[in-house]
Amino acid sequence: MTQDTISSNMTGRYLNPHRQNKERSKSFDQKNLLRNRSQSIDKASLWKGALVKELDNNVVVQMVGMDSPNHTVYARVDPNCAATAECLKSVPLGKVIEVMVDEGWRHAVKDILEKGVHVENETYPSANELLKLGSVWLVNETGYCTDHNAKARRLSESDEMDTPDWKDMTLRVHYVPERFFVAYEIDWSKYCKGLLLDGCTSAYVGGVKQHVPMTGLPDKKDGALVYENDEIGFAVLNKPGGMPTNSTKTNHAEDVASMYGAALKERHGDKSTKHISIPLRAETEMNGLLLVSTKREFCSYMHEQLDAARGNDLVAENCGVAKTYKCLVCIKHPSDIDRIEKLMNRDLTHWVNVKSACPKTFTRTKPTNPKLGDWQKCVMRITSIGDEKFRAACVSSKYNDSNDYTLAHRLWDPRMEMPAEELGVSYVMQVDVQLLTTKPHQIRGQLAALGCPIVGDVSYGGGSCVMRMHHHMWQRMAVQLCHLEFNMPEWNEDKTALVPTDKKCTFHLNTAWWTEYLNDYERSV
Repeated sequence: MTQDTISSNMTGRYLNPHRQNKERSKSFDQKNLLRNRSQSIDKASLWKGALVKELDNNVVVQMVGMDSPNHTVYARVDPNCAATAECLKSVPLGKVIEVMVDEGWRHAVKDILEKGVHVENETYPSANELLKLGSVWLVNETGYCTDHNAKARRLSESDEMDTPDWKDMTLRVHYVPERFFVAYEIDWSKYCKGLLLDGCTSAYVGGVKQHVPMTGLPDKKDGALVYENDEIGFAVLNKPGGMPTNSTKTNHAEDVASMYGAALKERHGDKSTKHISIPLRAETEMNGLLLVSTKREFCSYMHEQLDAARGNDLVAENCGVAKTYKCLVCIKHPSDIDRIEKLMNRDLTHWVNVKSACPKTFTRTKPTNPKLGDWQKCVMRITSIGDEKFRAACVSSKYNDSNDYTLAHRLWDPRMEMPAEELGVSYVMQVDVQLLTTKPHQIRGQLAALGCPIVGDVSYGGGSCVMRMHHHMWQRMAVQLCHLEFNMPEWNEDKTALVPTDKKCTFHLNTAWWTEYLNDYERSV
């Protein structure tokens, strides 16, 4: 089980800015305690105004937060109800979650009928599915009331029939968890199809091209694997956009680490690795090459390489790790194409306030007032623009060109009438970017600061790229880690640690999810 810090009160105030509803949030706050409390509170006050459901044998389930804008509910068996002590001890976790899920559906139906709210398939999982997803946490009330940093334990499917001491334990249930359905569109135990095609995906170790083992050939679904090394303890995956690298508070199953870990367990059984970590993390929307550690020694090795270069501004050039990103950016005016081209192969510097909310603030010069935030230097380099045949593709539909019209709708949303015009975008252009520092949102913020946000980057002005498949929908962004290079380590003499060698590991992706769209556009013009 994993641990989680409770950073707000028991009303479920873990707000997601994309889901937040101001009107509901205001009425909800009036019923609950202050978030930033500094002293202990009375347990009884936590359940004031709770929704009550009576079960058999006088057992009563209490629920708080059903109307919370982020769909987080606290539920428990009322220890003061008329049920006998023996009955209270016999109520399993799964039963309480089922009661809460049923009540959640009643609220959903009400919203559908009264407000016309659209509900996607599998938006409201069952009690068993919530446990599988890791959307349920067990909270100790006494610890919470005396310390707002008390710990919560994530529950799993195996805990469904457990019967906790309801006198002091409460469930925190994220009954509408974040879902990442794209995780099921690829096979996490097979290799990428691109490795079988010339010029699409490549993996070289020490200058020697790596080949796909026969047991790893992809079948119906494309595979995620680019390279695996069980001896050293790492793998390189082709991560799809639209899923996180690690678990979130509401979902512990549909992330890269969990999906790949489950694939290893299915392949090797109980002998599978117990360690899965992501040394070089990527944002949820980003896709492309991702380094995964399957041994703690390799994770330590990569962190040591990065830490050794922390004292230098240009970390990426001094840690032995080289990363290049392929991006499709929005161009508002034709003159911007020439302007961006003139910036090629130059160190482009901005300053980011790392403590600011998303979208983070990027400036060309460092603010002189230190009280304005924690400003850190960002440096990147544009290494190429366009491709061999054209620099940019028109997405404006003002000339009624079907090619431009089709490209715009394939990139953004086919249901939008004129997606490019709504964003003020005339062209899209592909650029390759090398990050020389590693700061939060760096590539997104710096490109947006240059006036060319990434296609699909809603936060920084690139619009929304919606992908629909198998009755599900997710967001994606036109940014891909297309090139990854680092020194292959080897074991020291006593096999206790990894040390660097001169042998290079080089991995490359030559196509992105939008490449097909640009190729079709190119053939049509």
